[in-house]
Amino acid sequence: MRSLVSRIRQFSRREDGLVMTEFLILLPLLIWAFLALFVYWESFRAINMAQKANYAVSDLISRQSDIDMNFVNGMQKSMEYLTGGAPVRMRITSFQWDATKKEYYVLFSKSPNNAVPPLTKTELAAMATERIPVMADRDSAVLVETEVGFTPTFFVLSNPAKELGLFGLGTGSSYTFDNFVITRPRYARRVCLIEQPCPATL
Repeated sequence: MRSLVSRIRQFSRREDGLVMTEFLILLPLLIWAFLALFVYWESFRAINMAQKANYAVSDLISRQSDIDMNFVNGMQKSMEYLTGGAPVRMRITSFQWDATKKEYYVLFSKSPNNAVPPLTKTELAAMATERIPVMADRDSAVLVETEVGFTPTFFVLSNPAKELGLFGLGTGSSYTFDNFVITRPRYARRVCLIEQPCPATL
């Protein structure tokens, strides 16, 4: 009996394999941390790519005076190419400010393949206080709105309260990065759509 008790005491004092045991306990956390860093880096890269693509398309449109629907649909392909083939929805709106009536006039609002409904004058006016810069009378601008889809390579828990138990590897949910860019026409007073001519009175 004493021999058994003695052996149990000796076993409790031994530290052989302690480092390996601690490593195995922390290994899942280390793997998750590595994957989380990768996903966050990948996400910020996708956000940066979507923003730059939107700026490039906006700049290209601002250099035009008249465009047609073939041009509008071509911007969809340009966005998809610049974002590495990510799913893209976009809407291009040309508008003008009338200081006399104190209202915005939508010259045209089109989306490639009609993926997004046209922007209305009411919706444009609602953006005026926070998202549209101050404009001079009869000044115009081009608004390019894009939604770029993103699916992370690995899935990390983003909302523990909502997704409890869904922690781990695997394909995660898709996310959408929205961009809102306003650009003033560079060479013309306004950008018009050939299929929907701009009013001569404005």
